[in-house]
Amino acid sequence: MAALRIAVVIPVARQHSRLARCLQACANLTYEPRIICVVSDEPIDLPDDPHFINVVSGSHALTGPATKRDLARAQCADVDAYAYLDDDAYPPPQWLDEAARVLAETPQAAGVGGPGLEPDDQLFWERVSARALEAHAGSGPLRFRFVREAPRDCDDYPAFDLIVRKEWLDRAGGWATNWYGGEDSHLCARLARVGGLIRYDPRPYVFHYRRALWPNHAWQIWNIGRSRGCLVRVGDPLSRRLVFAAPAALIAAALGFLGAGVFLGTGGLAVAAAAALIYMTAAIAPQMEVRRWREALMMPFALFIHHGAYALGMAFGILTGTRTVRASIAERLPEGN
Repeated sequence: MAALRIAVVIPVARQHSRLARCLQACANLTYEPRIICVVSDEPIDLPDDPHFINVVSGSHALTGPATKRDLARAQCADVDAYAYLDDDAYPPPQWLDEAARVLAETPQAAGVGGPGLEPDDQLFWERVSARALEAHAGSGPLRFRFVREAPRDCDDYPAFDLIVRKEWLDRAGGWATNWYGGEDSHLCARLARVGGLIRYDPRPYVFHYRRALWPNHAWQIWNIGRSRGCLVRVGDPLSRRLVFAAPAALIAAALGFLGAGVFLGTGGLAVAAAAALIYMTAAIAPQMEVRRWREALMMPFALFIHHGAYALGMAFGILTGTRTVRASIAERLPEGN
């Protein structure tokens, strides 16, 4: 059986040092046959390697990652699968070998997703963001996206490490959105609508840099929450699950306990103090078990920022309605592409 032809697609907003690490890691990939398609609005410096191509949009305004991924789909049409990678992530050499193995083992899957693990050279506030994402109290049942857990099928997966079969991407109509944040949920919702699930497996992992807690991580999570709220507003059934309402519930509970302490006198103050103690213990204790004491002390603050940003973004999305979705290049392709 012939090996799958895979195009690695990396949307790039600008040249930066972590992009250089991403590109060098892609140059070290062992899988064949592969194309590494770097999509940008202006030309990008690439390694001297025949596997690389730079697709340049020529846009005078910043285009979003979904638009760039659709440009790659048009440019690299003669492949079997697209392996999406963020420009602040980098894969180990065997990444595509493992992804191809999972695809072969699960022929019914629309694609494969692997965890984005923490690199070992992150800065302190990036590590704090990583702790929030990896914590049970931070990501709940979705933490498998950031740590190695058992394989499973899922209908929503982030695009920092997402491999999608071309036939399923065609069925979904490509990325077909200009969303910047949440565009992967937009795609996965349309894949699910045509029967496509993503197979999560810990083997095709990548290393993915987190953003510093404030303001970058908070802004990213707010934007993701906003997109989820827009999907709720337009009736996406996958977005109406309790897991997506949990951040708002946690923030509401925290504010409720605070209000009890202020307005209900001594009894309310005791309830609020007990709730605060439970929260602090739940936030700090897991990190102390692995001796991350500096990051552990930041966890109560980090989790409040993390969940608060998501809850506010989701509320904004629900209240304001769907984000503008312009026709992308995918919708202008000839029929059959």
